[in-house]
Amino acid sequence: MPSLLCLDLGTSAAKAVLIALDGTAGPQASSDYPTRTTAGGGAEQDPRDWLRAARRALAGALQGSEERPLALSITGQMQDLVLLTDGEAAPAILYSDTRAADEAGDLRKALHAEGVDWDDLVGNEQDATSCAAMFLRLTRTDPGLVHRARGIVFGPAGHLVHELGLGAWCDVTTASATGLLERRTGRWSQDVAKAAGIAEQLLPRLTTETGQIVGRTGADAGALLGLPADLPVVLAPGDAGATTLGIVGLEPGDDYAYLGTSGWLATVVSEDASASSAQDTDLRASGQGGEEFSAGTSHRLALGAGASRRSLRISALLAAGAAADWARDAFLGGAAPEEADLLLEKREAEHGRGPTGLLALPSIQGERYPVRDANLRAAVVGMDGQTRSIDLYAAVLEGVAQAIAHAIEESGSESESAAPARSDAASARRPLAVVGGGARSEPWMRILADVTGRPVHTVPVADAALVGCALAAADALGLEHHLRPLADQAGEHIVDPAPSAGPIVDPDLSTGPIVDPDPSAARIVGQDPSAVRIVDPDPSAVRGHSALRPSHRALYAAVAGLRAAR
Repeated sequence: MPSLLCLDLGTSAAKAVLIALDGTAGPQASSDYPTRTTAGGGAEQDPRDWLRAARRALAGALQGSEERPLALSITGQMQDLVLLTDGEAAPAILYSDTRAADEAGDLRKALHAEGVDWDDLVGNEQDATSCAAMFLRLTRTDPGLVHRARGIVFGPAGHLVHELGLGAWCDVTTASATGLLERRTGRWSQDVAKAAGIAEQLLPRLTTETGQIVGRTGADAGALLGLPADLPVVLAPGDAGATTLGIVGLEPGDDYAYLGTSGWLATVVSEDASASSAQDTDLRASGQGGEEFSAGTSHRLALGAGASRRSLRISALLAAGAAADWARDAFLGGAAPEEADLLLEKREAEHGRGPTGLLALPSIQGERYPVRDANLRAAVVGMDGQTRSIDLYAAVLEGVAQAIAHAIEESGSESESAAPARSDAASARRPLAVVGGGARSEPWMRILADVTGRPVHTVPVADAALVGCALAAADALGLEHHLRPLADQAGEHIVDPAPSAGPIVDPDLSTGPIVDPDPSAARIVGQDPSAVRIVDPDPSAVRGHSALRPSHRALYAAVAGLRAAR
């Protein structure tokens, strides 16, 4: 069966897999690379490690396959600053590097003096992790390196494309995370580039499609990556876009919730809807209880260009699973998640589904959404003499779910502007895909369904970015295929990496890729009911939680005001 060779150059490892046009997948291979941290918040990787890891991962994925792949499709981590230089390769400055705080402040002042609001121009709040600020710092700390630069890319995917001899490219999703892309025009900002000292000719070309063929491999691809010549190379969206594509797709209204240590709602919106909702709907809490913030409290990433421009709105909670962990320690004596679930089941059997009547903020370490306030802290309001410890725990889970519900409402994922092809009834019944460790808790999934009013569909997504790579490549090549986002495969089939088989751990990067030991282990299989399920909301519980939503939203400003008054 014709297959696509998919490569994800993530934050710590390269992963590769062959995905056939019928949806079946071969064995996945991976190879790690190190991150070097430095004093003052530095975080760097060696681009040569990316190439070595990519070669090992690709070799592992191709092992035993005699058929030539249709194309190589690449995604990877975003918001890195990678200088393409003459001579020795420069270290890549990662998205998590925070050494450019002073430069970010200087850029903001310089742009303000020219009448430019940096955050509004690019659509996101900018700080030390902006690639523009990183470059400005290099002009001050290592001007010799900057002088040697012949181009810039913003992640390992772009670097690999360049090393294949296909020029300097950047997908628009990655570009929108750099602090250099104008949100309204979809072009590199001359104002920001000038203020940062970036010559226009250094910036890479921008893709215009979700997945774009940027060229074909040359004769040296064999020595570089072990690949044949004349293989189409597709640059897929950066990892956030590829993951979303692999989970739910990239049509306006597609969304999913992540419940890990942190949490978020990721929603695809049309650019018109995004622009209208970005004006004044988001607030940032301040010492006086809140102030307007034009760039909004949600992060926005571009997903395409032209007439059908879309963006990915990410509304991030600083604590989701972390809040649940804290609540189990604080209220349930350190109970394990499974023990807490049993107590929630018992509570539900006694009282039925519905709100606890308490209002809880899960903001144990500040907050990013629905307010941006590093000083905000958690709160539980409404306790009386009948309140029990399990009620307090359930209230914290409700608080996380309410924050997700605020994001759903503000993103417009239920509105006709975001999904014009769906009726209101169809939108209300459209399952909300949920991923992350929190999705393993059935009582929490019932709470989430009841708070949001939508069926909840839990999805295992270990390979979502690779599935997104395959979808982007198949569409870019105009191929007929049966590939589908993981959330669309409910009740059908999914790509199952068979974790029970276990990978071979590679303690030494020089020994080769980490490869699944069983060639049949990664394959299309039936859905595992323990990992994938759909939970329907209870109508009465939905009404109860909906009535509390305005009060819950107001609690953020109230708690911020109380803290400021202390």
